Amino acid sequence: MTFDDAENGQVLVMSALVMAFLFLPLSVFVIDTALVDSSYAQLGETLQASAEDGASTIDEAAYRSSNGRVAVLDPVQARMVADGSIRAAAVRGLSSWSVEIKGQRVTITGRLVVQLLVLGAATLTESRSATFAYGQ
Repeated sequence: MTFDDAENGQVLVMSALVMAFLFLPLSVFVIDTALVDSSYAQLGETLQASAEDGASTIDEAAYRSSNGRVAVLDPVQARMVADGSIRAAAVRGLSSWSVEIKGQRVTITGRLVVQLLVLGAATLTESRSATFAYGQ
């Protein structure tokens, strides 16, 4: 069995069609997935660092008035420090965030918009928390 020039040309056309309809969309999907995954990791790390920064503030008045026996979180300072920390990170696409203080715990929830190659944008939302701990 021998192949003539017409059959050789058919393989070339089939190869081009497979590349156009299979590999190109697959490549776009892989790149978009990597963009979302890396953005999600960056958002989580930024929120965690900011929550830890906020949870590191101490109520100086309570600490001094108790002669160093009472160490508690200063909620006003914690909110300011966490907010300043997340602003300083300047994460591209971070559209909004909120800082919540409950007792000794600082929780930050952030919303990040990731621009995809073809499908527009994806919005990621994540929360991270840190707890004030003294002498442990």
